[in-house]
Amino acid sequence: MGEESQKPIKITMKELVAHFEGFLVECERKQKQTRETYQRALREFIKWFPVDKRFRFTTRDVERYKRYLVEKKGLKSVSVGTYMTALRRFCQYLIDIGVLKVNPSKTVIGGRRPSQHSREFLTSQEVGQLLESIDRSTTQGARDFAIINVMLYCALSEHECLHADVGDLQHRSDGSQVIYVMGKGKNSKDQAVVIPKEARKALDHYLEKRYREEEHNKAAPLFPSLSNRTNGSRMTSRGMREAVNKWLKASGVKRGRDRRLTPFSLRHTAGVMMVDNGATIEEVMQRMRIEWRPTAQIYFKLRGLLGTVAQSPTTSKKKS
Repeated sequence: MGEESQKPIKITMKELVAHFEGFLVECERKQKQTRETYQRALREFIKWFPVDKRFRFTTRDVERYKRYLVEKKGLKSVSVGTYMTALRRFCQYLIDIGVLKVNPSKTVIGGRRPSQHSREFLTSQEVGQLLESIDRSTTQGARDFAIINVMLYCALSEHECLHADVGDLQHRSDGSQVIYVMGKGKNSKDQAVVIPKEARKALDHYLEKRYREEEHNKAAPLFPSLSNRTNGSRMTSRGMREAVNKWLKASGVKRGRDRRLTPFSLRHTAGVMMVDNGATIEEVMQRMRIEWRPTAQIYFKLRGLLGTVAQSPTTSKKKS
């Protein structure tokens, strides 16, 4: 909606604080880190609101607040993006409880977003080279092979892999298999990701090798530590990165790209492979759990297809 459809809404400082507290209660369902980030960022808005005295929840008001963050507070682009995201979520909450009808911050971009990913991706030849290098004869090798496969073919992030349990793998009536994941900033596993045959085969081999004749414990972490000291416990971020980096180096695909070719590069590679296989931008957003359209567009830009995406029949029917 344009700004002409936005009616200025005046609320008192007391009402604003009450809504802020209600928003924090609503955020109890989110992860602690996300909740604390929103709380910290919105406190700045709460401080600025009575000083400004003109904020009426219009797009121009949000743009004025953004200028304050940049020019007066001197915040860097990343921080501005965080503050604007918090305000956008808060305004959505005000819509949900009937205070606002439209979100005035929806069209105001936060900090400058990167035009390209800071991590490199693997070519199809390097993907094959990486997978062939992994020794699957050991339980640890089979686990690492499964992790790398779900990152490549399911676009799972490190965070999603770390929080995955055996019971999150489920079979559907149509014969397909999915894994329910916990997205970043969420407390529940409410997104089902279809597992392609490549990753499914790797997971089946790993689970068979890990449990052998034992019954699968659905509450157990899907990818546990296998070291002597922490065997069976959930892997740490550091442990998972070390496991993936081990094979990136052993396979020879690193080639001096230590800092730019990381475990995150596997998810990045997944996005590029989707584009190469003809996925639409909506499909990339859905399959990679991406909420911000320009982030998905980066994968098309890497393949020189951004102009084509902008004019595609799927996307031209409605504005992004």
